[in-house]
Amino acid sequence: MGCKKRIFKVRIKNDKILGILLVAVGSTIISVIILPYSVWIIMLGIILIVIGYKLFLC
Repeated sequence: MGCKKRIFKVRIKNDKILGILLVAVGSTIISVIILPYSVWIIMLGIILIVIGYKLFLC
């Protein structure tokens, strides 16, 4: 009598979300290696301005 192996499978309902997440993580890792520190500060500032503007309009 053999014992049954339990295989835990993680199922994600929406594969597009996983794909977008993987692309975002991969591009971030590559960008960290390539771009200098000052570019990251400028990009973060632009993102914060855009988010603040969208929140202001709501």
